Amino acid sequence: MRENSWKLPVASGVLVVLGHYTSLLVPNFVSFLPMLWWLDTHRERPIPDLLRGGVLFGLTTYGIGLHWIYAMLSISWLASLMYLGLLVLFTSGAALALTLVGWSRRWTLWSFGLLLPACWVPLEWSRTWGDLRMTADHAGHGLSRFPFLIQFADVVGPYGVGVFLLAFQGLLYEVVASWRSKRGKRAGALLVLLAAAILGYDAWKWKHPPQAARTLRVALVQPNIPLVLKHDPAEDSRQERILAELTRIAARERPDLIIWPESARPRLIEHWLDDPASFAMPEVQRLALETKTSILAGAEYARIRTREEYEIYNAALVVHPDGRLDPTWTAKVYLVPFTEGVPFRFLLGPLLDGLGGELHWLSGGFTPGPAATLRAAGVTLGVLVCYEELYFDLSRALRNAGADLQVVITNDAWFGRTVFQDLLADAVRMRAIETRSSFVRVANTGISGFVDPTGRYHGRTGLYVPAVEVRDMPIVDAPTIYTRVGDVAAWLAILGLVVAVWAARRSQRRAEDAPHHR
Repeated sequence: MRENSWKLPVASGVLVVLGHYTSLLVPNFVSFLPMLWWLDTHRERPIPDLLRGGVLFGLTTYGIGLHWIYAMLSISWLASLMYLGLLVLFTSGAALALTLVGWSRRWTLWSFGLLLPACWVPLEWSRTWGDLRMTADHAGHGLSRFPFLIQFADVVGPYGVGVFLLAFQGLLYEVVASWRSKRGKRAGALLVLLAAAILGYDAWKWKHPPQAARTLRVALVQPNIPLVLKHDPAEDSRQERILAELTRIAARERPDLIIWPESARPRLIEHWLDDPASFAMPEVQRLALETKTSILAGAEYARIRTREEYEIYNAALVVHPDGRLDPTWTAKVYLVPFTEGVPFRFLLGPLLDGLGGELHWLSGGFTPGPAATLRAAGVTLGVLVCYEELYFDLSRALRNAGADLQVVITNDAWFGRTVFQDLLADAVRMRAIETRSSFVRVANTGISGFVDPTGRYHGRTGLYVPAVEVRDMPIVDAPTIYTRVGDVAAWLAILGLVVAVWAARRSQRRAEDAPHHR
């Protein structure tokens, strides 16, 4: 590899991080340019050299991008193992995708405007499957904090936003690298048409938001319970008093629904299946009856058959104004690997179950829940728990199941004051636009707030402060094109990858066979 050839991959990695984790807009539209320049100047190099460039990009991008894990070191040193594992996993994927970009460019000479999204988006899609799924670093999420620019997500979904970003950068590279040639001029024309079409649609939807069929008055409660107290049984009564006090404050504004964060109720619901009366949250039920308001509460919920046979769920349950606990409940579907559920249980379960001491963090303990909708205050609720706000397939499924209002309940204290907090909170903007439904995000220590169907935040709270916010939320009935058709953009990118690999391999074989026909 050439001297100082590491600089361009590293520069690209830094720009990707800036685009994802800061309020700077420009890096989202230029972050891959240094990497594309590097790939173009190294396209005649052997594949191992291309891989090394991709590894440099990946180590920079994810080495910095995963910095938020350091906040979890205050809980356990095992967070360092998570950092290393994710760094290897994400870097490997990025290196493979970028190597495919460089290799296919060499043998097809196709525009990066096609090759970059065709190689990168299938990588993102592949990471949405299995026990280690993760979508936080998807290209489209970099624009989540700029809702005006992603109004078109209601048509193409998050992958479509990613395809746009990557195609834009690929075309921009062609313009910069070949601006005097026909290739550069064609790329410039396509770039202008693409930008005009997207911005035109965005402006129209921004000025013509979906019409609300009705509104629901919703209150959120942010209790701000530090993790060190939250996991201390001696503090249970204190936590209950804080929740009750804030709920009574919220009730003064006469909301239809009051929402608590993830696992806000400090005591486990111990439901013995042969004793229906044990399915209860007595203090929450009394509070709902006192305030005459529906309460959606996050709680750990155990369904017990015997002392040796039971499941525990990270659940959400509704208590009605008459004090009745609704029999329908929902729970977190996508569990955090190791800390909540053991990935590849058939293999790792026998090794990790029942570990003691600090190693108990590796043994999970929760069961994936049902993604059921709930009824409260006359509307149908879809509930996402914790980092499920990153998973567009869940919010889309809940919308298609009839959810009028979607709720994110979470406990993001794990992430300290890192900028990952803002990334998670802003991801809700894209979920709201994709489904054109209102969202309420309720976090134990913040960030909480209300997001309308255009992605605008209202009543956004700060970190590590107790808070109560109340707002009338619009209820939109009409589905979107994205909720109807799903991730067509991802499938088109996968098709593009197949075609690019086929064309590149065909060209390579012709080049290899050419000397034999002379």
